[in-house]
Amino acid sequence: MSVISLRLNKEEKEMLEKAAKIYGIGVSSMIKKLVFEALEDEFDLQVIADYEKQKEAGTLSVRPIEELWKETDLG
Repeated sequence: MSVISLRLNKEEKEMLEKAAKIYGIGVSSMIKKLVFEALEDEFDLQVIADYEKQKEAGTLSVRPIEELWKETDLG
């Protein structure tokens, strides 16, 4: 397991400790949770932006979900 060091002033440290109490977890766990949630949100926004760009350009290719089910033996 890796350790990443983060420099905080006293006020920042206190704020993070208070926020971690709200989540009922330690500061490290909270920071990790929030970072990965933010990355996931950013990825989702990029997927949506790519979809909208393709749709606007008329290059979007879609197919019925039933085709995917057949391909993956789910349908």
